[in-house]
This record gives sequence, structure tokens and C-alpha cells, in this order.
Amino acid sequence: MRKFAACAAFGASLFATTALAEPVTLRLGHPVFEAHPIHDTAVRFKEAVERISNGDVTVEIYPARQLGDVKELAEGVQFGTVDMTVNSTSAYATLEPAIDAFQLPGAIPDYEGFVTMAKSAEARAIMDRLENHGMVALGVYDGGLRHFMTVGEPVESLEDMKGLKTRVAPNRMFLDAWSAVGVNPTPMAYGEVYSALETGTLDAVEINLTSIESEKYYEIGKAVTLTGQYFWPGFLLVNKNKFDSLTPEQQAAMRQAADEIVEPQVMAVKELDTKVLKRLDELGIPVVTPSDAFKAELAAAFAPVVEQYEAIDPLIADFSAKAKMLTPAAQ
Repeated sequence: MRKFAACAAFGASLFATTALAEPVTLRLGHPVFEAHPIHDTAVRFKEAVERISNGDVTVEIYPARQLGDVKELAEGVQFGTVDMTVNSTSAYATLEPAIDAFQLPGAIPDYEGFVTMAKSAEARAIMDRLENHGMVALGVYDGGLRHFMTVGEPVESLEDMKGLKTRVAPNRMFLDAWSAVGVNPTPMAYGEVYSALETGTLDAVEINLTSIESEKYYEIGKAVTLTGQYFWPGFLLVNKNKFDSLTPEQQAAMRQAADEIVEPQVMAVKELDTKVLKRLDELGIPVVTPSDAFKAELAAAFAPVVEQYEAIDPLIADFSAKAKMLTPAAQ
């Protein structure tokens, strides 16, 4: 009888704790303008989690570097000065080298393949490592397939790329990959790229079509070559202490919302790419589709770097092996 009474008292106490849990509002910052898919990710998550939790979890979005640029947001969520972010995966590769798997050149064939990999056990194994650094990765989404934009003549061969001062995100693998191609890779913060292209500090930028639109690079870029070297994923991250302070129901709502939005978010980027290509055509900006020979040159240049990074961590090798099994979707 005493045992039953004790269990009943514990259950009542647990119910009271859950019932009295306060609704939570989370501040989510990201580094891009509202026309960019990263903002769309934040909006989709906000709407989904508020619906699933019946308003018990609400999200305030701070776009366009209001809470900091890529690096500042990465550190902010890690150390708890920012609750959440949707931020480039490459910003976290120095913490966890396995994260480079998401952007191995040529690894993921298309947007459909990205959805498969984003939901894979191989991706989850990589994301879970961020918990060792004070963050919980709820999911991985996409900012767009990366291409090559110049302020001068279009590039139509590997030779055309040689020596071009090209902005890359500050990440070791990108430096290695683009050095292998033969450009002059120039690490630079995202918010500085427009002025650098405008003043001639840069000759080119490897960039997604969606950023060409949202950052208005079309105002200064003269040509785009559809090299499609890798995607531009972003983690949806929450500070681990903040996440651990939530009720199990609140945590479950966040995880469910994050999973629910992966496919619609990624496929919306594919659709947006089509619209941006139409916009570039209307602006008279040449868009070059690489020849098979050019594609083969790029793949051959990237291949040693891919092998180098696959050997760094078993999780990279596992992710790459899974991605290589994907069959491109019928277009």
C-alpha cells in the first residue's frame, strides 16, 4: 500500500511539473536576407513548432545578421548568448571535421539526393557530435547548389579559372578543393563579398543561385557557370543547455517540426533555382552549362581532395559511401 501511495505521489508530482511548465520563446538568428532559403527554413520551423506545440514553443526570427554574422552566430549558439540559428554547416567543421562530409565536391547528385542524405543515419551520426560542443542539431537543410560567378568573362574550362581571386567560405576543405582547381581561393566573411566583387578585390565567387538573388550579386556579376560542385547546407541548431531545460513535450515538438520541414524546404530551393535562372536570363547575364569535358576536368581536380577528406574520419567515409549509391532523380 505504501509503495502504491509513493508511486501515486511521484506521478502526481511529475504531472504537476509538466502541467506547470512555462511556454518558451526562443530567439533564432541567421546571417542572410529574407529572400534566402535559410530564412525560409527558419520560417518553416517557426510555423511547424508553434503548430505542433500548440503555442507552447514560439520562435522569434532575427534575419540578416541582426544577431551576428556566420562566425558570431556559431559561437553565440555554442555558448548560449543566442538560443538558435540556421547557419552554414561549414562554420562548424573546425569543431567537428566530420561535418565536411556534407560538402564533399560531387558527393550528392541532386536535390532529391540531398533530402535522402539529410534524413539518413549517416547525417544524424555527424550531427550528434555537436552535442559535445554545447549544441543540438535538430536537422540539416539547404541553401542551394553552388556554382561559379565571375565579374569578368564566363568560365568554360578549367583553364579559364586559373588564378582567379575567388571567394570561398573560411573552411580548410574549400581552400584545398579550390587550390586543386587552380583558382586563387580567398577566404572572406559572407557579409563582405558584395563590396569585394564591386571593388575588384575578387574576380569571382563560388556561390548558390539563391544568394546571387538575395544578395543582389547580379548587380555586379557578369556571368555564371553552372558547375554545381556541392550544396550549401545549414544546420538548425539550438543551445544544448537551453534545449535540456525544456520539457520532454517541448523537445519532442521541436524535433518533430525539424524533421517535418526537411523535404519541403529542400525542394522549394530547387524550384527557386529555376526562378533565379529565369531572372538572370531577363537581366542578360550569361549562364554557361559546362561541357562534359569541363565537368570531367573539375571532377578530376576535386578527386584527390575528396579522397583526402574521406580518410580523415570514418563518419565522412560512411556518408560519402551512402551518397555514391544514390541514383540521380529523373528530371
